[in-house]
Amino acid sequence: VAAGATLCPGVGPTRLAPRPDGGWTVSLENGEAVCDAVVATVPSPILQRLAPDLPEAYTAKLGGTEYEAAVVALLQLSHPLTDIYWLNVADPELPFTGVIEHTNFMPPEKYGGKRFVYLGKYLEPDHPYFTLPDDELIAAYLPALRKINPAFRPEWIERSWVFRERAAQPIVPLRYGERIPGHRTGLPGLYLANTSQIYPEDRGTNYSVRLGNRIAALVLDDLSAAVAATPRR
Repeated sequence: VAAGATLCPGVGPTRLAPRPDGGWTVSLENGEAVCDAVVATVPSPILQRLAPDLPEAYTAKLGGTEYEAAVVALLQLSHPLTDIYWLNVADPELPFTGVIEHTNFMPPEKYGGKRFVYLGKYLEPDHPYFTLPDDELIAAYLPALRKINPAFRPEWIERSWVFRERAAQPIVPLRYGERIPGHRTGLPGLYLANTSQIYPEDRGTNYSVRLGNRIAALVLDDLSAAVAATPRR
């Protein structure tokens, strides 16, 4: 915002269309925006839906990207669950695969003395947990929390939130490097920057920052080249 950006929280795009005179029209749920370039950070299949004018070869790569879904529960606790920051769970009988107790990394004093624990699980989108009501999901987690800490009591949970993402983790098959869509989409001024392009590293915040820097430089270079190629009147 300080750099002059305009944020539109809660307003999703419905279509990306190239303009006859250059640039793009971004159709929004409450209007439209006209811009010189668009950087799409959505999952690959969503870009395929938003921009039907994409070249067929590029669209094929977008459609070939498959994802694991994820469910994450965030608990606000009155007591610490463990003394561990990041606990990977390999027990298939437990309903989550990671217990990340954020307040064992950052002091709880920064959060009014409250404790915060993330319970994460990657799964298929047709898994029952992906559509289970939030309160039922938390209830299903309670026996597992007691297994991790026998002293745990449901009364420790003061608040809870559940987050779900259909396209959380790109699935990386053999020869994946040949399937990755490029940042340039084949339509001038439209770019893709998402987690499917973080390879061979695993996706992470540091690589997302690197990706952001790369795509920003790419867009600026292309816009500068387009201006330089424009005949002067």
